Amino acid sequence: MTFLEVDNNGLIDMEQLASSIKKETILVSIMMVNNEMGSVQDIAAISELIKEKNKATLFHVDAIQAYGKFKIYPKRMGIDLLSASGHKIHGPKGIGFLYIKDKVKIKPVIYGGGQQKGMRSGTENVPGIAGLGVAVEEIYKDHEAKIAHLYSLKQALIDGVNKLEDVTVNGVELGIGKTAPHVVSVSFAGIRSEVLLHALEERGIYVSSGSACSSNHPALSGTLQAIRIRKDLLDSTLRFSFSVNTTLEEVEYAVSVLAELLPMLRRFTRK
Repeated sequence: MTFLEVDNNGLIDMEQLASSIKKETILVSIMMVNNEMGSVQDIAAISELIKEKNKATLFHVDAIQAYGKFKIYPKRMGIDLLSASGHKIHGPKGIGFLYIKDKVKIKPVIYGGGQQKGMRSGTENVPGIAGLGVAVEEIYKDHEAKIAHLYSLKQALIDGVNKLEDVTVNGVELGIGKTAPHVVSVSFAGIRSEVLLHALEERGIYVSSGSACSSNHPALSGTLQAIRIRKDLLDSTLRFSFSVNTTLEEVEYAVSVLAELLPMLRRFTRK
């Protein structure tokens, strides 16, 4: 198994990808949108490169964070397999789908009665499937307006936090239009992410940590390490995310609370 490196914007090295594809390479799997930073890979270009190197190599796209945020055309983009999840577009939890290109053959991981055309044995989750269908219809209704709204929120948050002291927005050097509209990664020097996360939570602002912290063995984010941010920021980074229901007033409130909390928390940070 080969893992590709990324640059400081979270984008893969196309030359490394090309050199990694051999005649025995069965599958290339790429996350279209990174869940922590919102980096967006050029799926069509990646597919073209893969097929140039080895036509037999299948291309799987993890579109969990991309589906509903971008219009994805598997055939046009050269995608053989694509996975998506319902809860990322306000559908039911526990439901998703796998797109499989015609004539692509894969083996099931769950055997039994041969349901779902032999792909996944077991009774179909009919309510979940129905809920996913409704969620798909809703998320792609007035899609361009929804995405424009998300980008406006993202820009407002970035503009706001950039005015604060010792704050770094990660992965937006190419411009926010080249990133996903709903995710922003922000590092706050001198403050542990878990401390800031809980302080924001007490003010009704819910974000996620860029690292999975425990008291004894903190596991630092592989994504943040891969983009080579400063070591002191690895455990000082939060992910802010938006939905189509998020308002500009909520973003402005978050920025104002950060402006209040950061100086106070830094005063109590152990050196």
